[in-house]
Amino acid sequence: MSKTTYKTNYNNKNNSKNQKNTKKSAPSLSNEKNQFLDKPLYIYLLLFISCLLVYFNSFQNELIYNWDDAGYILKNPYIDSLSWQNIKDIFSNFYFSNYQPLTLIVYAVIFKFVGTKVFLYHFVQFIFHVLNTFLVYKFISLLQNKKWISIGVALLFAVHPMHVESVAWISEMKDVLYTFFFLLALITYHYYVNKSDKKTKWYLLTIFLFILSLLSKPSAVIFSVVLLAMDLYYERLWRWRTWIEKIPFFLLSLGFGIITLTAQKSAIADIGPILKTYERALIVIHNYILYLWKFFLPLKLSVAYPYPSKIVGGALPTEFFIMPIVFIALCIIVYLLRKDKKFVWGILFFTINLLMVVGIIPIGSMVANERYTYVPYIGLAFAVLTLMDKYIKNFKINYIILIIVVVIFTISAHQRTYVWKNGEALFSDVIKKYPRYPFAYNNRGFLYWNYYAKDKYKDNPALKEKYIKKALQDFTMAINIFPDYAEPYLHRGILYYNIYKFEESLTDLNKFLQLEPNNVDGLLNRGNTLAFMGKYEESIQDFNNYIKHRDKDPQAYMWRGLSYLHLQNYNLAIKDLKKSISLDSTNYEPYYWLGVAYFNQSIYDSSLYFLDKSIQFNPNNSNTYGLKGACYINTQQYHKAIEQLSKAIELDPYNLTAYLYRSNAYKLIGDLANAQKDIEILQKNNVIK
Repeated sequence: MSKTTYKTNYNNKNNSKNQKNTKKSAPSLSNEKNQFLDKPLYIYLLLFISCLLVYFNSFQNELIYNWDDAGYILKNPYIDSLSWQNIKDIFSNFYFSNYQPLTLIVYAVIFKFVGTKVFLYHFVQFIFHVLNTFLVYKFISLLQNKKWISIGVALLFAVHPMHVESVAWISEMKDVLYTFFFLLALITYHYYVNKSDKKTKWYLLTIFLFILSLLSKPSAVIFSVVLLAMDLYYERLWRWRTWIEKIPFFLLSLGFGIITLTAQKSAIADIGPILKTYERALIVIHNYILYLWKFFLPLKLSVAYPYPSKIVGGALPTEFFIMPIVFIALCIIVYLLRKDKKFVWGILFFTINLLMVVGIIPIGSMVANERYTYVPYIGLAFAVLTLMDKYIKNFKINYIILIIVVVIFTISAHQRTYVWKNGEALFSDVIKKYPRYPFAYNNRGFLYWNYYAKDKYKDNPALKEKYIKKALQDFTMAINIFPDYAEPYLHRGILYYNIYKFEESLTDLNKFLQLEPNNVDGLLNRGNTLAFMGKYEESIQDFNNYIKHRDKDPQAYMWRGLSYLHLQNYNLAIKDLKKSISLDSTNYEPYYWLGVAYFNQSIYDSSLYFLDKSIQFNPNNSNTYGLKGACYINTQQYHKAIEQLSKAIELDPYNLTAYLYRSNAYKLIGDLANAQKDIEILQKNNVIK
């Protein structure tokens, strides 16, 4: 089809003129007497209200602490300032197994204004979803001239329950952001193809928007292939110029694809030992049908879809062998409808945008994710509404069906936002859907321990104990379901360590390192556990192995230094503690332990120097003042000793060592009355008889 013919067929203005002279056997929204839908402002208002009805509740949802939000917002070293150094680091480093610098900059801008308060993050994400909905309407309007189809596709995009994950989860800011530039680039490409003037401007603008999309999320690499589908739709695919003009796009896709594979190397799941090649193919087909099916019936939604457990005989469940038959039937349907260009293009758009996420390259521990449908469902909605328009000739019936579906989806999606209230609600929902999914128990247990017990309720003994028990139950359940699942052993081992059950901690950490021998987190935590058990030489071996992988970790040098300190190897202890300070000069602990090391060698001047440095960075540590007091006693400066020991007791009235030293200092200056008071406290606490 020539460019002139295309303009005749797809230019809305020309079509509206032609329609005046045609018989109204199949009325469209554009020739219905509907003043509301003839005004773009009202259409955009309808789309905005539809988005708001779904997501208004989500603005106050908490961070999902146990699934990425903590890493992206609470503990992200790149967003704490908008300095040039931080921006440079954002563009020159991977973060969370992704290269997404533009998304991190958006986080950094929001963080500058509100820190970790959630409302603005959710609101910005919602606004991008609204803008994406507007762009979907615009894009589909450019592809065809049936206004009801354009509105219908945009409404389904706005309210589909499968899209809640992309909008309600702060960690998926990258999803709405890359889609925003992705859709803009499709629109500018349309203008490049169909406008006769300023073609270079539209072409370069498309490349620029494509780059912004790539910088937001790696999923944008598929854009180059989508452009070929666009060319097929415009009937210009088999021209040599069409392929030449795609070279920059494919080069960008290739470059960012290599970057993505490098970044996600650790996240790519090794399912080779678990699944045979044909089984992996069955899972890819199953995923495709799953995403297709959930477009029509978004039921049993879950933030995590587990890989199937093989049934008796080591085979996949029966449904996986049925799916290829369903897939072949769908292929036959598409073949029979191959002359319907709009339908075929919609299916192509859906399929192409799923290629990177359908499981050909398995990422993580889940077989499918709802967020992967955010862009693909645009094509599927277009294909379905196109068929409805073609085969259901009555406009009112189409309109009624669309309204019913949109209302049902709006209610369902809104209810789904409550599941995203916090990490507990989210993973409790997963467990409800998949009660034998160990990943869900492990994640919820991590939340119970690492956030609720360790942080949120650390000053409430009853609630802290409650969540410790709940965490232990979840970790144990995960292990019971899948004894070779490594991560819950690590988490339970860390929990046992923190509640002083060192034998249990060591057992779990040994099992974890048996499953993952070179895991640095396991080495570090087992080293700490061994040190607290007095097995200092064994702990040093773990610290040595850890430092081989993480030689810039100041804490590791400090902990190894403590083990050397307990072994009275003061030279190596001092060397490690000073190395720790060179890597992080603001941490008070290595200064304190250097004070201990020099005190134990009776080098009191050096001890006092490092203790003073420790106080500079933490003036509220009782033990530091206590040790200073001991130094002053040993240098016969008794009044200074009493002053420092009194400060230690003021900070910690239960510092019995400080009472013991102070009673001796009082005796040495002849103040027996105050010495006796300290002795009575020590007797009451059974320190002395």
